[in-house]
Amino acid sequence: MHLPPAVLLLGYSGLIPFVIGPLWLTLSPGSAPQWLDIAWLNYVAMIASFMAGTFWGFALPAAQGPAGLLGVAMSAVLMLIAWVATLLPFGPSLALLGLVFLLLLAADFWRERVLDTLDGYFRLRTTLTLGVLAAVVWRFTLSV
Repeated sequence: MHLPPAVLLLGYSGLIPFVIGPLWLTLSPGSAPQWLDIAWLNYVAMIASFMAGTFWGFALPAAQGPAGLLGVAMSAVLMLIAWVATLLPFGPSLALLGLVFLLLLAADFWRERVLDTLDGYFRLRTTLTLGVLAAVVWRFTLSV
């Protein structure tokens, strides 16, 4: 089964908010509203939690076995780390959320080899994660 076009469209569309914050701060920092960083960081955390939830969804059908239980546990831990990141100051929060996305990619690499998979999903996740990490690094460099 290949990924439906709507999945690709929604996946890549989800990168737009990741780019808007750093782009705005790069092109016109003086016009950026005070709430921009908070809204942007909340979006990053929400997507990190959402992606951990999708990992849960892949692991749940195999939860009777040890690999499925490990997948469910990894998902829960990654969701909790994303939540903890929202409680930190901006810089550490951003760094921790970047780590969550890296760990999600590593978890997807594990899932690809251990649990059931969909054709093209890992490639999509890798591409989107690289886009997310580029935006996170871009925003982080603007605050240094």
